[in-house]
Amino acid sequence: MANKIFDFHFHLLFKHYLSNGTPINEQIKTSGVASLLNDLFGGPFNSQASPNQVKDSQLFLGVTSIISLEHAFARRILHVLGIDFSGILPLNQDIVNKTRDGQTNYYAEFKQQVKLYLDNKNFLAAAPYHIRYTGRKDWLNQSRQQIIDTLKNDNETRYLIFSIEGGHNLSDVPIRGAALSRTPELNLKEIQDNSELDYISINLCHLSYIPEQSLGGFAQGLNKQAQIAFSSEDFMPKAGLGLTQLGKKVIRQALTHATRPVLIDIKHMSVYTRFHYYRYRESLINEIPTVSRLPIITSHTGFTFTSLSNYLAKKQFRSNTGMENGTFVCIVESENRKIGKTNDAINSGLYGNPWTINLFDEEIIEIMGSKGLIGVSLDQRILGAEKMIDSSRPQYFDPEYIAKEEWEKLFRDGQLPGAEGLFDFLSLPSRAERHLMLLCLHLVYAVRVGNTGLAWQPDTSPWDHLSIGSDFDGLINPINRLDNIVELSSLAAGLKKYLPVADKYLNTGDGNNTRSLRYNPSDGSLDVGYLDTVIEKFMYTNGVNFTARYLTNWEE
Repeated sequence: MANKIFDFHFHLLFKHYLSNGTPINEQIKTSGVASLLNDLFGGPFNSQASPNQVKDSQLFLGVTSIISLEHAFARRILHVLGIDFSGILPLNQDIVNKTRDGQTNYYAEFKQQVKLYLDNKNFLAAAPYHIRYTGRKDWLNQSRQQIIDTLKNDNETRYLIFSIEGGHNLSDVPIRGAALSRTPELNLKEIQDNSELDYISINLCHLSYIPEQSLGGFAQGLNKQAQIAFSSEDFMPKAGLGLTQLGKKVIRQALTHATRPVLIDIKHMSVYTRFHYYRYRESLINEIPTVSRLPIITSHTGFTFTSLSNYLAKKQFRSNTGMENGTFVCIVESENRKIGKTNDAINSGLYGNPWTINLFDEEIIEIMGSKGLIGVSLDQRILGAEKMIDSSRPQYFDPEYIAKEEWEKLFRDGQLPGAEGLFDFLSLPSRAERHLMLLCLHLVYAVRVGNTGLAWQPDTSPWDHLSIGSDFDGLINPINRLDNIVELSSLAAGLKKYLPVADKYLNTGDGNNTRSLRYNPSDGSLDVGYLDTVIEKFMYTNGVNFTARYLTNWEE
C-alpha cells in the first residue's frame, strides 16, 4: 500500500469532453501562443489528471466530478487586452457556443458527459489503465472491512467514484432563458433511481450565478488571472440570502433517498449559505433521524485561519457598497493573516487566503463532528500563494463580492442563519517549498482546531478527517512541482519534511499554539512513527475508510 494516493476531487475527462476531439488516451496539450498563455495563467488548460496521467500515477482511489460548462465560462474565454484568444485553445466550439447562446440546458449537457464516461468504461477498465468505476451496487454482499481490505491490497485496479459539481447540472430549462427550472429535485431523484453511475456527493453551488435556477448563495472563487481568462460578472455574487426553498428541496432529496443518498459538498457555497445548510441539516435530522449518519464534506478547500465569531466580532474585514455597471454591489476585504514563516530574510512570511470561500474554525469542527472528510485543495490560490515575493502584504486581502442580502445579514449586522424549523528550519526556500509549507500549515491548523473544539475517543483524532482534494483538471493553478496527478508521488516525502516545520511555526495570533504532531516526552524529539501514520492517513487511508462507509451506504 506504500505511496498509494486518494484524491477527493479531480476531473478525469472534463477537458477531453470540452476538447475538439482529443482522444481520451492522449493528454490535452496547448501549443504555440496558447502554450505561452497557459503558462501565464498557471497551467489551467493542459491536462493534469487525464487517464494517461492517472495510469502513471500512485492514484488508486479517487472521486471524479462531473460538471456542465457554465454560461459564465462560455461567455468570454481568454480575452486578453481586447483580443479574443479562445480560438487557439483546443476547445469544442459547439459545446461552448450552445452554452453561451442558450441552445441547450445543463441537465442535457450533464447527461452527455455521463455518456462519455459510460462509452469509455470498458476501455478504461482494461490494460493499461485498470480504471474501474464503482458504486454501492458493486459491493452489496461485502462488509466494510472486506471493502477496506480490497482497496488497500489491490495494487492493480484504480477505483473511481463519481460526484456532481454544481446543482446547475440539474437544470432542464434553456441556459439563460426566460423559463425557470422548477423541479431540479426530481432530476436528482431520477439520477438516484436510475443512473448507471452512482454518486457520492453533489455541490449545491459552483462558481457562477445561474438565474434560471437559484439553489443558494455561492462564494466568489475566481480572482486576478483567472478572472481575466474567464471574464464575467456572473462570477461575482450580487443577490441571494442563504438556501432557497428550491435548494432545500434538492438537499432533502439528496439526503433522504433510501438506497442512494447523495452527500452535500459545501465547497462553493457562500459562508452564509454554508451555515444555513448546517441549520437545515439539523432540522432534517430532527425529522428523519437516519440523516444523521450522512456526514458533512468539503472536497477541495482551504482555511481562513480564524473563527467566524472572531471575524465578525473583531471586524477582521472592511467592506463597502456602491453601484457597478448599474448594479448595486457589496465588496468585502478581509484582513491578511500571517500564519507562519520561514527563515528567509527576504521572503519569510506565509499567509493564507482569507476569502470566505475557505472554511472558518467552526466549520472544521462541524465537519469533523459529523464524521465527515475535508479535502484540502492543491490550488495555490486557495492556499494563499500570491506573487513571487509576497511576505509583506497590506492590511487587507483582495476584495471579494458578496451578495447584497448576505452582506447585510452577516457583514453589516453580524447575524448568522437562525435555527431551521422542520423545514522554522528552512534556508532560502523556493517558491515550490513555500507552496508545500502552505499546504502543511493548513493541515496542522485543521488538526489544532479539531483538537481544541472536539472530544476525541481513543485511537481517533482530527487527522482522520483530512485528505487530498486536488481539483486537478478543474482549471486550477496547482502548487509548484505538484502540477499534475503523477507528481503527487513526491508529496509524502514533502509532507514528512515540512509538516514538523509547520507544526513549529504555525502562529495565527489566537494563543492556540498546541502541537498537532506528537513528541517524545523525555527529550521533546519528534515521534517519527506518528508522523508517518498521519501522512499515510492524509494520502490514502482516510479516503479508503470514507469510501468503505459510502459503499455500505453509510451504515452505522
